[in-house]
Amino acid sequence: MTRFLALFFASLGLAFSLASPAWSHAVLLGSTPAAEASLDVSPTELVFKFNENVGPIFIKILDRTGAEVGDLSDWAVDGNDVLTKVNAELPNGTYIATYRVISADTHPVGGSVVFAVGEAVASMENVSAAGGQTSGWVIPVAINRFLQYGAMMLAAGAALFAIGMTVPGPVEQSVFKMGRMAATVAAATYILALGFGGAEMLLGGPSAFFSPDAWSQGLGSTLGPSALIGIPGLLILIFAFGKGPEGKSTPVLLLGSAIAVASFLVTGHAATAPPAWMMAPVVAVHLFCASFWIAALYPLAKTAQDADVIQAGAVMTQFSDRAVWTVGALFVSGAVITWTQLESPTNLFSTDYGLRLAAKIAIFLALLGLAAMNKIVLTPALEKGDAAASSKLRKSIKFEYAAMVLIISAAVSLTLVTPPRATMDMEGGMGGMGMGGGFQATLTKGKYTADFSIDPGATTASNMVMITFKDDAGNPVEMVDVNIVWSLPSAGLEGIEGRGEMVTPGMFHFMFDQLIIPGEWEARIDAFVDDFDKQIFRTTVPVK
Repeated sequence: MTRFLALFFASLGLAFSLASPAWSHAVLLGSTPAAEASLDVSPTELVFKFNENVGPIFIKILDRTGAEVGDLSDWAVDGNDVLTKVNAELPNGTYIATYRVISADTHPVGGSVVFAVGEAVASMENVSAAGGQTSGWVIPVAINRFLQYGAMMLAAGAALFAIGMTVPGPVEQSVFKMGRMAATVAAATYILALGFGGAEMLLGGPSAFFSPDAWSQGLGSTLGPSALIGIPGLLILIFAFGKGPEGKSTPVLLLGSAIAVASFLVTGHAATAPPAWMMAPVVAVHLFCASFWIAALYPLAKTAQDADVIQAGAVMTQFSDRAVWTVGALFVSGAVITWTQLESPTNLFSTDYGLRLAAKIAIFLALLGLAAMNKIVLTPALEKGDAAASSKLRKSIKFEYAAMVLIISAAVSLTLVTPPRATMDMEGGMGGMGMGGGFQATLTKGKYTADFSIDPGATTASNMVMITFKDDAGNPVEMVDVNIVWSLPSAGLEGIEGRGEMVTPGMFHFMFDQLIIPGEWEARIDAFVDDFDKQIFRTTVPVK
């Protein structure tokens, strides 16, 4: 059983090492003052508008020397807006309003906007805003999250298995031991998440994990409520599993698993997607069903190995009866989550998020095939006393285990990219904010056009580039791949590259932090219609 847990968590770690590092993030839809705005009088309020609810880490206004100004009040959150009062009048000049917030999936993101009072916006290239930076704590945060997913689901699932299944005594002992170990590991990951997450939020160095500020920041973020809910639930499970099968308490096991699952409902894109009153229960059902199935694999394999054929057949029949309802609820809840996050079926195969989700669905269908074979072929054979069926069933369960690890890996990888639901918000928000005074151009190459926009078009912040490709009839063109290569001839700079993330068919999103010198930057856009057709667009972008 210890070997099973070690293999389970090692598999999750391997899956993480192969995952794309394209972190999901909240999207800034607009601000007051707007980016690149030139105001006649000093602002009295600072507002950042996001596509989802966020938790602020810091908000600052910096002058051209990098000094903090404005005497800002404590921030407030109003829906998806973060706002603060500017209590001190700003003299004429150019300023950076910078922020760092925590998105719905607990990833810290940041950025800044430049504005001026009483004059035209001037260059701020020597001032560091810091909001959009990352630190070396990104990787520990992600690894810990993988362990947290796996351990929590094993612990909650073991409790559900102990409640709903009747298995031989030695197998039941193993279930309780597995559940206690998993709950202990999960509780540790909730604690570590506060320190790791706080260190990353504060852009801390190697010793930041031991800083009280980091732990305070982690506790004050959405990681805090998640831990305050999850850890008590896991402690209840540790206590319940410690009593062993002879002291089994169904209410205590059910309470602990319910509280542990609830800790996942206060964070994450799926659980917090609108309407929250529907999505939170749907995600809870999905987690309960998936946890039960995952935790069942080890005791079922042990039963097939250690119990006599007739007894093993009875256990498999019992599990099959429960699995019908479990799979049904898992499928329905998964379909609701999929539809909410995709918003359109076309996004399943045309976005990074959709492709990852499609991979998860494909593996799930393969898993259903294995489960159907076990129920229709192998379980009846066991009931009839066919000894060979026991060996075949153990092999089938091993394949189920591998498929389940891949499904968990795919599910966790979905938190690393932005769902189409959020990118649709970004697209609409960009139209409403007019790109904040950034640069826009329509480029033509043959029968294709590319609507190019960059915001804020400044050296002081991360620059967001959006490109929408259309044919000569004005219809979106689904490019296979799109890259941008930047150069600044006046400074002898070249070869700054970035690959786009498809957010909707024909629309690609880029983020660039390297445009740190003002000037006329040249952008070469390589758009691959297919493997044999590459269209090259060129434009000159003024970066201030």
